Amino acid sequence: MFYLNKIVWFWLNPSILPLLAATIGLLVFFRAKRGALRRLGMAAVVLSLFFVYFMSTLACVCLLGLPLERPYLDAQLAERSPEADAIVVLGGGMCHVEEMEYPDMSDGADRVWHGARLYRAGKAPLIVVSGTNDLHSTVPLLLDLGVPREAIVVDDSSRNTYENSRFTERLLQSRGGGSRQRVLLVTSAWHMTRSLGNFSKTSLEAIPAPADFKAHNMYYGRQHWWTWLAPSADNFAQVSAYVKEWLGRLAAR
Repeated sequence: MFYLNKIVWFWLNPSILPLLAATIGLLVFFRAKRGALRRLGMAAVVLSLFFVYFMSTLACVCLLGLPLERPYLDAQLAERSPEADAIVVLGGGMCHVEEMEYPDMSDGADRVWHGARLYRAGKAPLIVVSGTNDLHSTVPLLLDLGVPREAIVVDDSSRNTYENSRFTERLLQSRGGGSRQRVLLVTSAWHMTRSLGNFSKTSLEAIPAPADFKAHNMYYGRQHWWTWLAPSADNFAQVSAYVKEWLGRLAAR
């Protein structure tokens, strides 16, 4: 299933679809002899270019991202989170390679920081780090943030959100916890709904503890109209993540 999801996402990726449509459009335009087909081919090229442009704007970031994040605005404060059996920090956005002394934190550091914040607020005695390579990226940052090593448990086998939920459940059960353990689920706000959906199919009671409000942070303070329409590669990358999230939510229905 993991590899099937990767293959499906490859063909639905916003960087692939317009490229494929533009290529087909150009072939039709240069090979067609009739005017109607040539116009259809050129229309496919123009629409593909516009699609790439719009996906690269802040307007598209907010259009797709704000609805994903808005339901979790009231759950930002660590002090408002209830007490739980464990804090589960989903990996993502951080990496570490042998040639580098320190991990690259990127946006994933928001999740780790919030996990440490919850621990220091006394919300749970344990942090579960779930994600491939997070043993060498997330754990060092948690230690730097004052979380003792004995309070950190690592699942470094999970490759996606589905495996995050199942492997975390298995790990906590192996530690002799109750049949219905409560966990504070820490992930990016825009990724939270799909994550909760996966955890709802386990024996764990997952409570959202969101971090990394990307769209809201990009939305506030934009005073000039051209900032909403100016394209950028960063906007396109973020929109691609949102598209994947929306497709994942549709597939889960």
